[in-house]
Amino acid sequence: MPSRARLAVAALIGLTIAGCTTQRDTSPSPMDSSESQSTTADAADLIDLAPGLEAVQDPFSLPAAPVSSPGPDTAVTVNPSAGSTSLATANVGLSFEVTDLADERWDPDKSTLDELVGALDQPSLRFGGNSVDRRMWWTSTGEPTPDWAEVTLTPADFERLGEFAGAVDATVTLVVDLGHNDPQRAADYVFYAKQALGERLIAIAVGNEPNGFALASQPQYQIRPDGWGPQDYLTEATAYEQAIRARVPDIAIVGPGAFDAPWWRAFAEAKIPDTVALGQHWYPLWSCDAVQEPRAAPTPANLVSPWLHERANFIVGMGISTGADYGLPVWLEETGPTSCAGTNDSSRTHAQALWTVDFTLNAALLGVQRANQHGTIDACAGGAPMSPVCDTGELDAPTGVVQGQANYLAMLLVARLREGPFMPVAVQGDGMVYGYAVSDDEGIDVVLVNLNDPATVGSSPLTFSAPEGYQLSDASLLYGASLTARNESKLIPWSPASAIPASVPAGSVLALRLSKG
Repeated sequence: MPSRARLAVAALIGLTIAGCTTQRDTSPSPMDSSESQSTTADAADLIDLAPGLEAVQDPFSLPAAPVSSPGPDTAVTVNPSAGSTSLATANVGLSFEVTDLADERWDPDKSTLDELVGALDQPSLRFGGNSVDRRMWWTSTGEPTPDWAEVTLTPADFERLGEFAGAVDATVTLVVDLGHNDPQRAADYVFYAKQALGERLIAIAVGNEPNGFALASQPQYQIRPDGWGPQDYLTEATAYEQAIRARVPDIAIVGPGAFDAPWWRAFAEAKIPDTVALGQHWYPLWSCDAVQEPRAAPTPANLVSPWLHERANFIVGMGISTGADYGLPVWLEETGPTSCAGTNDSSRTHAQALWTVDFTLNAALLGVQRANQHGTIDACAGGAPMSPVCDTGELDAPTGVVQGQANYLAMLLVARLREGPFMPVAVQGDGMVYGYAVSDDEGIDVVLVNLNDPATVGSSPLTFSAPEGYQLSDASLLYGASLTARNESKLIPWSPASAIPASVPAGSVLALRLSKG
């Protein structure tokens, strides 16, 4: 099917996206919209593919709160000064295992994936994951697949990805296989990727999470001897860079794609030619047994805790600080709520949707310029507990009908915001409401994230102060009945509004569009 996501969204939501900020020098200019849009839009398509997405209201109104008594008072003040960091389209992106590229559902004619991804508005796409160094074999000459490989990729897979990236107007980063230490094969891989993707391929990374190649706490992932460290990695990565550049002279590098600060600094200090960004990974809920750090166990309550928000400030802030020391922006190349495998208490919950909005905006506010939520196109039932998208079929019998989960609605809300610099927002209340404001030449989008549980806390009465000369034109709301509700989140898209709502519902993201005039 042709990509018709943007027109479908526009028809459905009635959006007008205000002017874009200037892209970084390291990113290509997106193609003209006429190159990636179809003229065959169906306004019902996105509602069918994103359960919980509601129709436009006219006028916007808040739904009835599950708890009738009022919650804590909240006062919000938007400061008219522009900050030093911005929100851009690349802050909303998806990461996938590179082995997923062998799947025909990346063909826009063979699934609905293009509609969901295209609706995210010039998204970031990244392909890597643990599979790239352990389970993927690349050949452009039809060589036999070795016994260790589970998936073989060929130039045809990159050609299909090139069609997909063009259909959804995405930029792409790719990870090459460092695990098997074959620089020439990696160079061949990048050569064919560049041929297929052109300037949409904005950077490559050498290896996925190399700090996990010899980690004593994760022996199941070990592919290097004990003691293998940052300098060993850099020796191998440098050989890769030289081999790749001999085939693709103009390729950019992002790295190290690690979750450990010493590796970030070692990579930055190496000054590998044409390094364009520091690649950081982070999954905040990692204590799978809840023993080492109960606050980092994968639970709905932990996802919305102020401790986790502050932890993001610290961990992402360390990456930003390291990058700044070497003049490098930070790309959060792979992230998600938890690194714990399989379904857990936080999977598919409304808490996960709220976290997705708050973390995405907070990371951008801190200075992250590109961010990708890790996912898969496996089956919704049994195969994709944390993924923003999933297939409605069975694990061994996909249908090609790919739909969004609760956290996809969260990404869609952020993707529909203006692009531009953040403005300071002061929030007074119980410490469970976070505020963000993004401005451009035409107005300000204000986002209030109320992390209280709507099953136990009422809506917070709102006192709102905006800069002079702005008036409310539209509002949007992501909401749910409880933090633990699974795939029951609802999204009211941008809808005409003339009065600031009197309250911020608990367990919601309230977005207010202020226009000049």
